[in-house]
Amino acid sequence: MKTRMTSLSALMLIIILFTGCGNNPVSDTQNTSGAYQINGDITENTNWTADNDYILAGQTFVKPGVILTIQAGTTIRANADDGNGLAPALVIERGATIMAEGTVDAPITFTSNLPAGELPQRGTWGGLIILGNAPINIDGGESFVEGLVGVPFGGDDENDNSGILRYVRVWYGGRSIGQDNEINGISLAGVGRGTTIDHCEVAWTLDDGFEMFGGTVDLKYCSVLFQGDDAFDTDLGYRGRGQFLFGLIGSEDGNRGFEMDNKANGNMNAQPRSNPQFYNVTLIGSGTSALADNDQMIRLREGTGGDFKNLLIIDGKEFGVNITDEATLALIGTELNFSSNNIIYNCASGQFKNDYGISAQDINPELRSVLGRENGGIIDPRPAVGNVALSSGEVLPNDGFFEQTEFIGAFGEELWLTGWSWLDDMNRLP
Repeated sequence: MKTRMTSLSALMLIIILFTGCGNNPVSDTQNTSGAYQINGDITENTNWTADNDYILAGQTFVKPGVILTIQAGTTIRANADDGNGLAPALVIERGATIMAEGTVDAPITFTSNLPAGELPQRGTWGGLIILGNAPINIDGGESFVEGLVGVPFGGDDENDNSGILRYVRVWYGGRSIGQDNEINGISLAGVGRGTTIDHCEVAWTLDDGFEMFGGTVDLKYCSVLFQGDDAFDTDLGYRGRGQFLFGLIGSEDGNRGFEMDNKANGNMNAQPRSNPQFYNVTLIGSGTSALADNDQMIRLREGTGGDFKNLLIIDGKEFGVNITDEATLALIGTELNFSSNNIIYNCASGQFKNDYGISAQDINPELRSVLGRENGGIIDPRPAVGNVALSSGEVLPNDGFFEQTEFIGAFGEELWLTGWSWLDDMNRLP
């Protein structure tokens, strides 16, 4: 127990804490005296530091022109409810900036405020939402995230910069932030390619892991574990790049690895067309005996384009890839390309739901360990030493973003989850 302070000393401490954070300090009953309760608008540049405790108590909005800086090693815990039936969420508005630069040894963590004994579970708070000025294909070039009133995204700046997420972890989210609107772990809405998303993870979210609503933002070294819906979801004209992406679908819940579409305002050919370039991806399905509803590991629909190389897809409950809608099928071989060098293995209903005129390798990558899914066991998604998957990767565009690799999938010999992933924290990596 701390020694009781005089009234004057206590007042001075409160003033110091208030000045340093821009939010009100609160105390709770679990030794978090001096924690900051975060709620409402952040209207001036603000720093969150690793030596303080932060409670996300309600929907919090970083306003345009404001920079929120989060120090490496900082943990933000979120309540399940804001007191009005809605889940807390952190929203970086269009024109605002988040600078969240963790490290492999000191990641930044957004997590639940529930006791550790009640975790893991999905849907215990909202999520992280970033809104930007990059193009989307909605008429008028602007839209709104469901559940957030009067907070727009979209614009005309492909290189818009909303800041940096590096070694950022978002766990146990996905609860409703509006009427019947579960939010994703990390939502990137109209976010531009000037933004950095690097070594980020979503684990145990009730909805999607990462969802890109239009925009051009790139992803590198991103992991999704045990999501309730899709690992990576793209729509509304998303034209970003992704490399080294990992999705592990649980046996108890979860849907697809990729769900990608384009349709806006009822038009499947809305422009700009969704056209992600996703290379070096490992997607592990739930397996045939699972309760999870991952009927296809990848679903491409509603007029999306895309380019997919060095993909490793394994253990789908049904099909590897399903392509639907005439507007999407018409793009195969032009704006929609799926390399025949990709690996699709052990999907119970086949590699492809129909004959699309495309193919993939049917070889066992011999992943080193995928034990227990949600329920424990070592996870090591690297192909076995000497496996062809480690030496048969395709040449990728030399555009300054993509790294040339020799391997197919998200992992070569380096297991880049080590040190910061949820799996590492749970002692489930080799």
